[in-house]
Amino acid sequence: MILEKVFIIFGMLLAHFLNGSNLFELGNAIRPDFMIIFVIFFAFRKGGLYGLWLGFFGGLLADTALGGEIGPDNLIYYKIGLHSFSYAITGYLVGKVARGAYTENYVSTTIYVFGFTILSRILTYLLFWLFFHSNHSYSFLYVSIYNAFIGPAMFFLLTLAYRLEHDEVRQ
Repeated sequence: MILEKVFIIFGMLLAHFLNGSNLFELGNAIRPDFMIIFVIFFAFRKGGLYGLWLGFFGGLLADTALGGEIGPDNLIYYKIGLHSFSYAITGYLVGKVARGAYTENYVSTTIYVFGFTILSRILTYLLFWLFFHSNHSYSFLYVSIYNAFIGPAMFFLLTLAYRLEHDEVRQ
């Protein structure tokens, strides 16, 4: 039980590292969001509470990479909580709403990863716009398409890494 949690934390740290690297970058800063794929995977496999907590802590990790920005009053503002909130909401929705309809095939995984990635990106953008300013370089569609393309392969690798059986999906 504790070893499983340690292994999940290790996977979150690996997803955070991959998000920060430019190893999978295409063109003009188009890169996949491995953390949301990780959250979606566990929300489908383990349920809404796993999605909520992994989304929250995975989002905090993603927020630490944002750093701060100097505001108009020469104070540094940190953007902690933006990804955390949107990933937690997305993870919970995946686990509660879409888990019953999820089937393990390429097409459904691609559609779900695309849809929930774009949902989390829109939520994050709205939070960023609400609390800070509009970010015109924030990518919705390209990241979602990239995630949808690599999502099934990531689900396959995560299934092998965490040795989750098919019956754990339908509990």
